[in-house]
Amino acid sequence: MTVLNTQISCFDTTWNPAVGCSKISEGCDNCYAEAIARRFFGGFEVRLHPERLTETRKFKPLTGPDGFRVPRRVFVNSMGDLWHQEIPDRFIDDVFGAIARHPHTVFVCLTKRAGRMLAYGRRRWKAGVPENIWLGVTAENDAVHGRIDALRRLKAAAGPFTAYVNAEPLLGPISRHDYTDIDWVGVGGEAGARARPCAPDWVRRVIASAHDAGAAVWFKSWGRWENNPNWARARGRTKKARKQDLIARGLELLPEEHGGATLDGALVQELPPGFARLRDRLRRAG
Repeated sequence: MTVLNTQISCFDTTWNPAVGCSKISEGCDNCYAEAIARRFFGGFEVRLHPERLTETRKFKPLTGPDGFRVPRRVFVNSMGDLWHQEIPDRFIDDVFGAIARHPHTVFVCLTKRAGRMLAYGRRRWKAGVPENIWLGVTAENDAVHGRIDALRRLKAAAGPFTAYVNAEPLLGPISRHDYTDIDWVGVGGEAGARARPCAPDWVRRVIASAHDAGAAVWFKSWGRWENNPNWARARGRTKKARKQDLIARGLELLPEEHGGATLDGALVQELPPGFARLRDRLRRAG
């Protein structure tokens, strides 16, 4: 799991200079990364891979639908948490040192350890967070809403950057999330054999709250077909037949996602303003 094209719809590539993690909140209970690591690598202990720091050279721009170059969006440490307590600051420094050599690539760093990210960010980015580094927290329910505030506190200390909240897996109705000064919100249901339910109204509420605060939203997927509000309308005796029916009738526009990703007849796949700024800068660079 070093550099891979990814099936996570809001990213183009994953990069894992470190792997492994430990559970910290409810969203970790059915961790996909842990399942993959235990199946293929025999464990999920934290391991550093300094040899992968040079892999950033592979992150070339992509070609957009209009034929022009667009920045690649890289999910950093999809198989762990960059701010896990077993990863030393000096290694995190090396990760961001490697990132610094590629200003035209977007690197998205997501954590559940918001306190450590905040403390690290205050020390490192006294002159501001580079525009191509997007920092985010996972906030899967109301119990961890405080993680979101760490992003605002870092903005207050370091200046503006693209702040990302990932409300996935969404595990309940949200009433305490405050998306003020958040630039991008991701939301989706849980996937996998033990996936927990995700109600359509939970998703709608996150999207509405994010839009009210001025944030862009990317709805990733329902996680499982039983969460999809169109599933009850699907015709057929088998799951395959029912999926094909939804596709044929135009009720599901992205069936390759877990459980589909259509909400009220549309896809919600918005990018924050920071992406357009980087795209325009890349095109001016020639």
